[in-house]
Amino acid sequence: MSQLQLNRISKEIIDHDEKGMIPSSRLQKAVDDFFIQQLKQDEMRHAEVDSRLYEGLRKMVKAEVVPLYEQYRIETAAARDRKQKRKIWQYVLGTIAVLELFEIVLTRGRSVAPQVLIPTAILYSFLGFVVYAAAQYFDDLQLTRARKRLEHSLEGLERSVQIDADYDNRRLLTDADVLRAEALEILAYYDRPEDFWRDYTKVRQADPTVPGELQALHVPAFEKFLKYHLGGQQ
Repeated sequence: MSQLQLNRISKEIIDHDEKGMIPSSRLQKAVDDFFIQQLKQDEMRHAEVDSRLYEGLRKMVKAEVVPLYEQYRIETAAARDRKQKRKIWQYVLGTIAVLELFEIVLTRGRSVAPQVLIPTAILYSFLGFVVYAAAQYFDDLQLTRARKRLEHSLEGLERSVQIDADYDNRRLLTDADVLRAEALEILAYYDRPEDFWRDYTKVRQADPTVPGELQALHVPAFEKFLKYHLGGQQ
């Protein structure tokens, strides 16, 4: 995958988004913009750049990473909203007011004396700060755990992409029409033999030569297998 690594790129896009919280409707465009800028920068640094690598990663990020990140945003939306709206003065004053009220009731008003009120107010303000810090800590903990789950998913996705890339290289080196694992990958899409033969017949009859023709057939099981055929390598 050269210097473009799916995991690193995904984290860069996510970190950039979290600074500005791009609306979900614009995430796909944000990914496009990122790869366009990345390609421009690399073209200025290097004499030759394989744009197909960038295009493949762009599609992978939009198809696989963006849904994972959108789910992460849904899971953490409540915690992020609480952290943003939480104000320390509300916790400090609220704690003082509630505890002083209880103390006034329990002491029948004797706690409002200055020599009692001032020290207890200072103590209760500290307790309010502790409550605020604890609330922030638990939300941060939730966000951290969700981010680790997201990063773990990205690492698993990158391993899968790397295996696919290595397998494609082996396929080109062996110059084989279909490797056994590749055939199994196609068959894994189907629960019934008749569904496989239906799509197989459809592909054989259409013999697509450009990506648009293949997409029009709606046969996802054969898309990876036919990518070299579409690229004129078979």
